[in-house]
Amino acid sequence: AAWVNGLGKYEIREVNGSKSLVKLRIELPFRERARTFFGAPEWHNYTIEADVSTQEKRRQMGDAGLIAQNYTMILVGNAAPDKVQQVLLESWSYEGERTVQADFPWKPDTWYHMKLEAQNLEGGKVRVRGKVWARGEKEPDVWLVQRIDPVGTLQGAAGIYGNALAEVYYDNLKVTPNK
Repeated sequence: AAWVNGLGKYEIREVNGSKSLVKLRIELPFRERARTFFGAPEWHNYTIEADVSTQEKRRQMGDAGLIAQNYTMILVGNAAPDKVQQVLLESWSYEGERTVQADFPWKPDTWYHMKLEAQNLEGGKVRVRGKVWARGEKEPDVWLVQRIDPVGTLQGAAGIYGNALAEVYYDNLKVTPNK
């Protein structure tokens, strides 16, 4: 299936010895940030994973994220006004009230593995949970961010999120059905 909302915003390039998808830093309105979807809109009950990294330019880091069933987990490089690094788990509604966050200090030019799972539950609920850890290290047993959405989005295409204040890199992107 075609990728939606990615035209002209990405390129494939060698990054630290790995062929990677690069979210380009484009200084035009509405081009720095992209929610790019791929796969079928009726997908449900799946896990999306990827290795991500970003540069630091002018004391700014990019934000990298994954999307599952319209829920987005974002590894935030800078959060104004205090520039606290964190992981956000956002609902489809974007009103902020349903956002779950956890502090997560991370470094530019370092690869991290992100994992986001969406699981439909009885009664129209959806459990969404995510983890982030340094690439090459053991996967943590505990989920870093999680929530149960009582009015869940029961299906939606997988995707990636990039806010390229500096270039954002994606590698080893995969989507698998939940067991």
